[in-house]
Amino acid sequence: MTTTEPNRWTDRRSDAVSARKEAYEQLRRASTWRLLAATKAPAVLAILQATFPAGDRRLPRSELIARVGAHLPLLHDDGAEEPEEPDAAEETEGEPRPGRSAAEYVDGWVREGYLTRRDDPQRTETTFEPSPATIDAIQFIASLEEHRPTTTESRLTLVVQQFERLAQETETDRDVRLSDLQRRRERIEAEIRDLAEGELMLPSPEASTDRLRDILQIAAELSGDFLQYREDLRAVDLHLREQILSPEGSRGEILEQLLAGDDLLGQSSVGRTFTAFFRMLNDPVQTRTAQELVDRLLERDFARTLGRDEREKLANVFSDLYEPAQEVLDVKTELYRSLARFVRSQDFRQHRVLLETLQEAQGLALAQKDEVPTRAPFPLELDLSRVLMSSVSQHRLKDPTDPGAPAEAEVHDATSLSVEVLADLVRTNDIDTVGLTASVNEVRGRSGQASIGDVLREKPAEQGLASVIGLMFLATSHAQEREGSTEIVSWRELDGHDYAAKVPSFYFLEDIPAE
Repeated sequence: MTTTEPNRWTDRRSDAVSARKEAYEQLRRASTWRLLAATKAPAVLAILQATFPAGDRRLPRSELIARVGAHLPLLHDDGAEEPEEPDAAEETEGEPRPGRSAAEYVDGWVREGYLTRRDDPQRTETTFEPSPATIDAIQFIASLEEHRPTTTESRLTLVVQQFERLAQETETDRDVRLSDLQRRRERIEAEIRDLAEGELMLPSPEASTDRLRDILQIAAELSGDFLQYREDLRAVDLHLREQILSPEGSRGEILEQLLAGDDLLGQSSVGRTFTAFFRMLNDPVQTRTAQELVDRLLERDFARTLGRDEREKLANVFSDLYEPAQEVLDVKTELYRSLARFVRSQDFRQHRVLLETLQEAQGLALAQKDEVPTRAPFPLELDLSRVLMSSVSQHRLKDPTDPGAPAEAEVHDATSLSVEVLADLVRTNDIDTVGLTASVNEVRGRSGQASIGDVLREKPAEQGLASVIGLMFLATSHAQEREGSTEIVSWRELDGHDYAAKVPSFYFLEDIPAE
């Protein structure tokens, strides 16, 4: 009788396969996998690509629905609707559910993770953009459509060059590093000699074009990385908030760091990676040098074999990165400020009390779940709340630009000012009567006569109301009053506001003697 010993290698292999299967089961629930496996994946991907072309990375809801609605027949061509919810595929009386509207599809794509909803404070309407999962799915389908092999010589060269550069920069042996630099110098000197002797070795146009397309492909993949950066930063922010509310762990240390002003978001792995990338992107020397290299490449003969879209991508390869990178930085900054306010305002204490209360209630419910039957009557009567229902259209929305009804103006009875009162006002307010005399004489000299309003229209009141009072004082002594007649005079005060008053009509018929 023989017994078979267990094959440990086979067991380990089986365990690895099982673990990988479980990992794939988790990935199968991800939005990218579900989008690619969806029944209407070709139509959904085609519509999303057409809805968000280059340059339109974010759209308001109304425009998004209009663009999706223009291609709605593509989603209805295959007969029965694709189920996006467990009960979406149910049929009633043998008839399929009617085709959904563009708005329903957009809402479904948000739930499925194909679109990301953003509430931008600078916009009056909610905006939407493709999710990182959608970007990954589109890039994967595009790679299948192009049929371009990834195992090219140019990509292998890029890998080798990066390995070589990393090995040289991290070498700690001084002698080894010095010998590497000497070999590089000898290689460069040999190239200089060959070039000086007239020997110019160039790669083939096909190889140069392949290398350029590989570089453009790497640059195109960055668009999805920016979306992922924002999602990862939000995940880090959520994790930090959970640690702050957690009764265990490093809560005290995190609170001390945040109160001290430490940027924990920037210190995370995703924060450090993005900060390094953003610093390099905004380095004026490096960006100017890189743009000059791109301009030189566009002038090469092999670059003319590129398509129009590829040439545009090459010309704007760096400028297209600034706006999405700035948006990631804005998200990072806003999350940092929100987290700091959350800690400094002591709001986290209220959240912690609420969380402890919920956990206590949950613990009590779990302790009673085996003792209390699910159908047992509940010994507590809950009165239904009642609310007065009314139409939304009955409410008058507030216009932020409307200052509202002005306060009721206070009306004073009109009174006349005597010559003595005017003289006292002139004396106590240091009114420039000399300047006003010159103004009256200048205006009267052009037309033969001038009223107080005529003088103020041509010579603005430099002292505001004081200038008007000074003119009234001069008129009582040197002008002729027209009985029963008044005029409206206006002036601008020193605070920039315009004022008007009704005064008796006086006419200066002669020059005022200079005192």
